[in-house]
Amino acid sequence: MARPLSLRNIIPSTLKEFGLEEKAHKYSILTSWPEIVGESVAAVTIPMKLERGVLHIRVANAVWKYELTMRKSEILRKIHQKYGELSVSDIHWK
Repeated sequence: MARPLSLRNIIPSTLKEFGLEEKAHKYSILTSWPEIVGESVAAVTIPMKLERGVLHIRVANAVWKYELTMRKSEILRKIHQKYGELSVSDIHWK
């Protein structure tokens, strides 16, 4: 009887086979936003989309937008550490 296959091995090859690797990568960046920025920042922001290397984030108000603009390089560094430098090149706050 054959050993059962691990999902850890099946999912990446299936995503590649159907051409969904890039979409899955983008989705994982969006869904891990609270882990990247912390719960307090995640509570006042909503990741909207990742398009052409630009991460678009909706911000609750102008004060937070200013604060996050000042922290952009720190947030980008965290994203690059987790997902690689080619994953996100810029962040636009809306």
